[in-house]
Amino acid sequence: MNLNFTIKNLSPGQLDSIKLKCLGCNYWCASRRTDILDDISRNFNMWGMIKSKFFEFRNSVSRKNFIYSFIVSGGIVKAAFSGKKCIGILMAGKYYLFPRLKYFNIFPPDNESIFLGCLYVEPEYRNLGVGKKLMISFEKDLIQNKIKSIESVGKRLNDDMELEEYVNSPIIPVKYLVKNGFYIKKNDALFPLLRLDLSALSINREFLKGRLAFKNLVLERTVKSPVSIKKN
Repeated sequence: MNLNFTIKNLSPGQLDSIKLKCLGCNYWCASRRTDILDDISRNFNMWGMIKSKFFEFRNSVSRKNFIYSFIVSGGIVKAAFSGKKCIGILMAGKYYLFPRLKYFNIFPPDNESIFLGCLYVEPEYRNLGVGKKLMISFEKDLIQNKIKSIESVGKRLNDDMELEEYVNSPIIPVKYLVKNGFYIKKNDALFPLLRLDLSALSINREFLKGRLAFKNLVLERTVKSPVSIKKN
């Protein structure tokens, strides 16, 4: 199996040439309409509410799929390629680009954060670091654009969720998010809201990078300066 893969940002024009079943997923579409009073009662940010309504309308009249409307409206879709084959994607953006999110108990997430909605890797390429590389590329872009945090809904498997629903849902498992530095911001039995603070992450990475550089410098000096042995 080819372990060399690259990460690219997808444009709307590239979608038709990529064969990946999750690119046709409509999970984050709103399954039912809500009125403005209902949105306000759920603590909606007013500007976010207007943008959300506009996005829902645009998606409903578009002849393309949800992912196409998502990218055109400012959403981020990163793809991992092994050669010319797409083997995984990451989907993120402002929370109002995920209409179904308003039906979750943890709604709303932070308006200043970027919401991570999906991280999918083809089964035969899992546990090879593809998801990790997608996340690192995503975090790097956000840090460069001075975005301070990422939020995401995680899924838990318990007696209230069917195994098939858990497996087929594009929501990322809580354990995976925690393993990658997220912490629980709003708890929920099935779908808690998790957060990753990028400022703390970048500082920690710079600290570790500095420690590694110092260690390499010490090793280099040790090699270049052999210990002299005194004769008695």
